[in-house]
Amino acid sequence: MSDLHRGSLAFRARQLLEGVIQNELLALYIPMLVQGGCPVEEATSLLGDGEHVELLTRQGMAYLQEDADGHPALVPASPDLALQRALARLAGDLAAEHQMLLEGQERLRTAQRGTGSAVDGSMNQLVQFLTDQDRLAELTSTLVGSAQREWLILGDHIAGDRPDDARPPSYSRTRCRAIYESSRVESPAGRESVDADVRVGATVRLLPQIGMSMRIADEAIALMPLAEKSSAGALLLQSSVIVGALREYFELLWERATPYGAPDGQNEPLPPIQMKILRLLVQDLPDKAIADQLGVSLATVGRQLNAIRDALGVHNRFAIGVAAVRRGLVD
Repeated sequence: MSDLHRGSLAFRARQLLEGVIQNELLALYIPMLVQGGCPVEEATSLLGDGEHVELLTRQGMAYLQEDADGHPALVPASPDLALQRALARLAGDLAAEHQMLLEGQERLRTAQRGTGSAVDGSMNQLVQFLTDQDRLAELTSTLVGSAQREWLILGDHIAGDRPDDARPPSYSRTRCRAIYESSRVESPAGRESVDADVRVGATVRLLPQIGMSMRIADEAIALMPLAEKSSAGALLLQSSVIVGALREYFELLWERATPYGAPDGQNEPLPPIQMKILRLLVQDLPDKAIADQLGVSLATVGRQLNAIRDALGVHNRFAIGVAAVRRGLVD
């Protein structure tokens, strides 16, 4: 395997896995990936510790199999497969934590009401139909407060949404992104509602038409109305597969949407250093090669990449190139 191919493999692995798995685990995985696997007896030397071999296999980032001579070998999983397994673990962990929060809230409600039964049975169901407006409002408030990473808003208000005068003081603990239809900001009241979201820390984008509404807490739980333009109730979804698909749909819309407050079709140019880094990044060059070509430090490249992500409104390195091309910053 050529050095160029090894560098490409390492770059892709970092592109997919940075920020999703622990840096220490990524530092173990990448040498094994570029090596293409090795006999088990050599793995300890390559990884520095026998426990590291067990850690990679336990996390599903490498597996044992026999080589052509029938000897046991440690083989790295592909970066795509490693990412899928990492996301599945994260979704499971988040769902379990949300489950505890929701069950705790339900017990508190029961205790406060002095009754011995829950509103509509077990919270263990993957899909629930909720129609009680007070219950929905309380549930939505709990989800906003318990989200550890992101609270995603798509479309108009749904049953259970917080009224405009009861927003959280800020979204400082978690990231909030919202996509609304452009018509929402055509009236003074609608614009003020969106401005209020922005003031408490939400990032807002607009689309001409959306067609559905939903709320997503992390990768674990989603709320959807039983019927659009209706306050009849909502669906509570706790299936990681369904919620994951809804989140992917949100991300597709997010890439197409226009940042709130930006003129249609217009984009503020990035500073010269960021444009240089962006042009090299879309050529799939790793950070070290970018730093060498520009004569700057790796820390500078990392800092500027974070600034580019913020400017383009994307949350990972892979999406930078897509957003840059879509906005006409690079060919």
